[in-house]
Amino acid sequence: MTDRGTQTEIGIVVYPGAQLAAVHGLTDLFGLAGRFSAEIDRSGGALLRVSHWSLGDGAVSCVFCSEPAAEPRPDILILPPTLGDLPEPDSCAEIGRWLLGEHARGVPLVTICSGVFLAAGTGLLDGRIVSTHRSCAQALAESFPQIAVDVGERMIEHSDILTAGGFMAWVDVAFVLIERFLGDAVRARTERFVLAGHATGQAAHFTAIAPGSTHGDAAIRKAQEYVHLRDGQGISLAALAAVARLERRTFLRRFRNATGMTPIEYCRAIRIARAREVLEAGNMPLKKIAETLGYVDPSSFARAFRRSCGVPPGAYRNLHGGAFQSHASDGRRSAAGS
Repeated sequence: MTDRGTQTEIGIVVYPGAQLAAVHGLTDLFGLAGRFSAEIDRSGGALLRVSHWSLGDGAVSCVFCSEPAAEPRPDILILPPTLGDLPEPDSCAEIGRWLLGEHARGVPLVTICSGVFLAAGTGLLDGRIVSTHRSCAQALAESFPQIAVDVGERMIEHSDILTAGGFMAWVDVAFVLIERFLGDAVRARTERFVLAGHATGQAAHFTAIAPGSTHGDAAIRKAQEYVHLRDGQGISLAALAAVARLERRTFLRRFRNATGMTPIEYCRAIRIARAREVLEAGNMPLKKIAETLGYVDPSSFARAFRRSCGVPPGAYRNLHGGAFQSHASDGRRSAAGS
């Protein structure tokens, strides 16, 4: 994938079961980056616009464009993740045919976690190594044995397809694309705005982003990514120090200086952040959430969640769940009225 140096349209495929927190979080991140780009480069340099594409009546069409007057034509397509079940096979097949056509005209694809299933069915990933979330890696390997799956790599890029996996991988993808199309300065400003303090109106999409991510310690960032790939589960101090290539005592000191937490506290924070993400964006049963995040039982998960967030997980979902469904409806009304 290459930087076109002009206005770029990023298309996001909103298929049944797609994680709407990721869809609208990506949309907001690209919108912020476009605004910052215009402020930094007042000569009318590269900007981003965003479109959403959905399946309806047997065809994929644009249901939202950040510039309603523009004729939607994506330069790159993102396939976001799901939170619970894998993408439906029927949707994968119908959307896959459209993806093949877009890919044939030179549109690169970006898959995030379980979004890889939409591309896998097209045959475009055959013979390639891909990244995805570890929770769906086995199903992907069993369903598509011609694809090599490597969950140890957070992102794997080919010339025409980028695959990503791990905790909040959609945020990583957004920053990579922002840097690619708008440059280092815009990426840095967007990261500072989102990760170090954002406007209340945009907070809903970013509440689960891991704390302590804006420091400049590359070794500790590698250890954090290792934690993110595993949702904070089953991780030893020795493994983290090895990933960072630091002696144990040095690693502990630098990790606390960088993140403000011990490695154990950080792993717990990531598990709770992942739980918040799931609770905000879907209706997965609490028992399944607990199992997915490695808790012994729902009661131990509920206790840990309440200690961290101040309310039980069920009450948290009642307070914060459904926001993205509302946002999606707003987007459809806006698109319909354009």
